[in-house]
This record gives sequence, C-alpha cells and structure tokens, in this order.
Amino acid sequence: MQAVDDLQSGATGHLRLCANPSAFGGFLPSVLAEYARRYPHVVIDMEDALSEDGIRAVLKGTAELAVIGDNVPHEGLETIVCNVDQLVLLVPAGHALDSRQNASLADVLDHDLVTLARSASLTRKVMAAADAVKRTPRIRVQVRSFDSMCRMVSFGLGLAILPRAAAALYAQALGLVQVGLEGIEMERVLLLAMRSRPELSAPAAALVEMIESTAAFSGARHSPKPAG
Repeated sequence: MQAVDDLQSGATGHLRLCANPSAFGGFLPSVLAEYARRYPHVVIDMEDALSEDGIRAVLKGTAELAVIGDNVPHEGLETIVCNVDQLVLLVPAGHALDSRQNASLADVLDHDLVTLARSASLTRKVMAAADAVKRTPRIRVQVRSFDSMCRMVSFGLGLAILPRAAAALYAQALGLVQVGLEGIEMERVLLLAMRSRPELSAPAAALVEMIESTAAFSGARHSPKPAG
C-alpha cells in the first residue's frame, strides 16, 4: 500500500485506537512500541476503554480501530483476531487455593471475586461460565483496570480471573499466585475491529498489516463482516 510506504518515508499521520484492559495488560504495549519505532512521525491517540465503548467509538468514527473481546456483539464491523491468551486465577499468597495447580470453577465461585465492570467482556465471560453451572458469582469489588483488580486481590478482598500475560506481570510485582482453571473456557480471544478495512487511514492500515504479519498471529483466524 503506497500510503503505508509513505509513512515509512517520514509522512505524518494520526492513529486513533481504543483498546480494552486485556489488551493494555497484555500484548498491546509491545505492539505499539514496535509501531512507534517503525512510524515515528505518527501521533498515536489511544484510549483505554471497555469493549462496548470501543465499539461505539468505531461506529461513531471517533476511533478507527478498537481491540475488543470476541464475546461482545460487534455487528456491522470487520474484525481480525489480534491476540489469543489463556485465563488464570490470581490469588494472594497463603490462600486456600494457592497450592493447587488447577482450581475448578466451582471452587472459585465459593469465594469473593474482584472483577472489571459487569459490562466488560472478561466479566461477561466469567458470568456466562457461572451461569452455565447455575451459580451466581460473589462479586465483591468492581474496578476499571487490571492494576486495581490485582491490588484488591493483594489485600485479600477477593480472587481475580484474568489473562495469563497480565497475571504474570502483577503476580510478580504484588506477590500473588497464579492458579490454572478448570470448568471454564480458558481461551481469551481479542479482536481488532474496524468499520471498513478499505476505508482505513494509512496509520490504521499500517497497524492492521503489522499485526497480521506478526509471527505470533500467523495462524489467527479472521471473522467475516457480519451482515447488516
């Protein structure tokens, strides 16, 4: 694409992107660091937003791209898979579950939980798993970021389910313990959503191309554009 080549030659541009907490706590910072290295003259305008808010921003045109959970309705948008991670349980050291290699969903649901807002795609996933076994999660604290979730866990206010990449970072920093999960769909899939790929600006198209060409995503599946 000529416009993308122009960016590499020093042309300026503006990348408008929304991303959910799973993206910020996982793969996205390293991707954007590489993007900034390749395209140093592009201004990156990025917002930390729940998946639903990111979708609304793309539909309104206030953002060109949004990283969202795959379990949030995104009718009318084109998507590609941009990251796949595994969910784990994060518990404080000394907790009854900290010595287990894996904990069942039933065991987890016997304890208080710290989650993102109920509308967040990750919380939706936990709620759906609990509903499948006819249980109601004991959500004690709802926060807006993984950082806040993990700090609450470190003070014993509940347990948290989050992607492995983010869990590893906070476990080391806060002295928490990662425990595997059973009885819940472990795969956490993130999508990069856009209104129409042919209409993307050069900066947005460059990010899409970079994600698609990354070896880690070489086997990622594409989601067709929904009707309507």
